[in-house]
Amino acid sequence: MKGQPDDQAIGDIDASARWLKARSDSNGKVGCIGFCSGGRLAYLSACRVESLDAAVDCWGGAVTASERWGKNEFHPVAPIELTSQMRMPLLGIFGNDDQFPTPQEVDQIEAALKQAGKEYEFHRYDGAGHGFFATDRPGSRPEQAKDAWAKVFAFYAKHLKAPVAAGVR
Repeated sequence: MKGQPDDQAIGDIDASARWLKARSDSNGKVGCIGFCSGGRLAYLSACRVESLDAAVDCWGGAVTASERWGKNEFHPVAPIELTSQMRMPLLGIFGNDDQFPTPQEVDQIEAALKQAGKEYEFHRYDGAGHGFFATDRPGSRPEQAKDAWAKVFAFYAKHLKAPVAAGVR
């Protein structure tokens, strides 16, 4: 239940993004995506990692403070508490049948993003629960997953496109 400490994960994500940006074949833009606890880390990264340009949270549990996932020495803050520090656009993908996060928790996250004036898109899917992208699980929902992946790729195309130099088209 403890997992990797948040500070270590954030350091790893930041180092990875900086390494990608330094590559000669980089356009200078890097995004992250996470699923379940990785979605929580994507949200946290959107608030703490300056080297990223866009983040995608796929059904990230424990973004909000809850009895199921309490704060501890590895996770000293609920990511929602850092929403005002969010530095980049965020895409959220959620199943309306999920219980971690519940639809009510997704509502709470969306309210925090609106209140803080952050750029975000949320897409919620009826008939889909936790991990609905996973084709090897009973909860797989191919139609919803196909639509959601299209939203992910469109979001990245919009926010990770190379900047156009002045006078160049």
